[in-house]
Amino acid sequence: MEKDKILAVEEKIAHLELANFQLEDEVYRQKLEIDALTTSLKSLKIIVEHLDSRLPSENPSTSDFPPHY
Repeated sequence: MEKDKILAVEEKIAHLELANFQLEDEVYRQKLEIDALTTSLKSLKIIVEHLDSRLPSENPSTSDFPPHY
């Protein structure tokens, strides 16, 4: 009976170790994905800032209004 309890505990530990390894792999994969997304976001911010700087000023002159104003 004592051996059965020890085997059951060892089996549970083995399953927990496997689950832990799988979680570590998933966390590492997600870190890589987050790093890639962060790099993409930085690139997109630079592009948006560049495009925004090329837009005309947001202060419309009176000639920008349609004639009915």
